[in-house]
Amino acid sequence: MDRRRARAGPAIVCRWGPASPKGREPTSGGHLTETYEDTTASRRATDTLTLRVGDVAVRIKSGNPDMKLRVNRVAESFLVSDGPADVEVTTAWGDLCQPTQASLVFDSGGLWRLSRELEKHVFHLTSPMYGPQPYKRATFSVDFTCGEVLLERSYFDRRYPVDALEYPLDELLMMNLLVRERGVEVHACGLEDSDGQGYLLVGHSGSGKTTVAELWQKAGAVRVLSDDRIILRSWSGTPWMYGTPWHGEARFALPARTPLRQIFFLRHGTTNEIVPLKCTEALARFLACSFVPFYSRSGLDFALTFFSQLIDSLPCAELRFVPEESAIELARRRAA
Repeated sequence: MDRRRARAGPAIVCRWGPASPKGREPTSGGHLTETYEDTTASRRATDTLTLRVGDVAVRIKSGNPDMKLRVNRVAESFLVSDGPADVEVTTAWGDLCQPTQASLVFDSGGLWRLSRELEKHVFHLTSPMYGPQPYKRATFSVDFTCGEVLLERSYFDRRYPVDALEYPLDELLMMNLLVRERGVEVHACGLEDSDGQGYLLVGHSGSGKTTVAELWQKAGAVRVLSDDRIILRSWSGTPWMYGTPWHGEARFALPARTPLRQIFFLRHGTTNEIVPLKCTEALARFLACSFVPFYSRSGLDFALTFFSQLIDSLPCAELRFVPEESAIELARRRAA
């Protein structure tokens, strides 16, 4: 296969975060794993598009007349047609063979690394399909509100539209934007029950987020915002949770938000049981399941403060469950 003529976008999708892949024990800190996902392109192709996730709008513009933009079909529902943008990104073809003068800040140990060049943040993304040379380089301003994404021209078939912020770049950008006084992304299922109660179900891969989401659907009318990634923000003292395009096995991904009323940390059990957690325990569990830039002191400080305030304002407990609807009945009684 001539890798220079590979169709737009790498076949391997990178997942970075503190949560371990299914079937493995959790590890401390962040790491990157590889998963194969359906990245089927949407039917839309345009010169400009705006993606709105967690009430943060990112506008992407093509910088070349022969470059059209698209997103995957799940992310299509997060596109908006009007309104101001919080982040402006231009994308263009580039020659990424030339080395940069950037100094290394963080190496994921996998398919991306972060450098700094003249006070700007530079993400270098690689893929086994292309070898060590980056297929994409994204440069952002200090506050991540302005950026440029360059795609290695020899790796893309320019007959096809490109996803400039293709995962994991979209999530890396959002992670860094949120901890600048906006909010935090967590590894969790978020849902709104039929009575309007918002539940956050936090856990690593394999903890049962998708299982509980499907059980909740069977138990009654419910909106599942996401079965894997949730954004948390606070407005006028009220915590809100948002759906994201980064879904789990059941592919729940809604561009919606709901007020948060109850927090459960999931664990498989032999019986259904709710165990109260101390504030320090809840904080440690949140950090272990959060997507924060651990290489950023200010970002980590913000996340600690955000989680501490959230824990002080809402009940937190561990939900030990068996995969039966009786677990949902127990959780509802607790929140009543």
